[in-house]
Amino acid sequence: MKKEMKKDTKKTVPQRRRTLLHIAHKAATQLGWDEETRRDIQKTHTGHASCRDMSDTELAEWCWMLKDMGADIYVPNPAPRGGQDLTKPTTQQLAQIERLAFERGWKDGLDDGRLRGFVKHTAGVEDVRFASRKQATNIISGMRRWKQQGESAA
Repeated sequence: MKKEMKKDTKKTVPQRRRTLLHIAHKAATQLGWDEETRRDIQKTHTGHASCRDMSDTELAEWCWMLKDMGADIYVPNPAPRGGQDLTKPTTQQLAQIERLAFERGWKDGLDDGRLRGFVKHTAGVEDVRFASRKQATNIISGMRRWKQQGESAA
């Protein structure tokens, strides 16, 4: 009989990613979350229930968010900056979304609960900063269409 070879994760997953995965799980434990709670909160904030499904950049940003929530962890990556990452919305996209939110009367701009609801419905993420550039484009297009529908109805 042939023994099944177990995949050696040390060879298939780069060290940096293994470290980030460990940090994310350690932080969730420090925050007092069980596995189900961690997955629910993680899905709400990142759109991914499993850390495995995140890119390295998303995983690092999730670790920073966990640190902001009170976890006592060291994150080896620099803190994320809006619009600097090619996978995140540009500063111009964020400004456009905020301008459209203000035009709708949403006075809290990017932090407005109504915008967050629209973003969740349109892009499937809890916050604009977790959207990809493509998702940000879809959010902008949706808000523009909504604005045009309101103008044509008036």
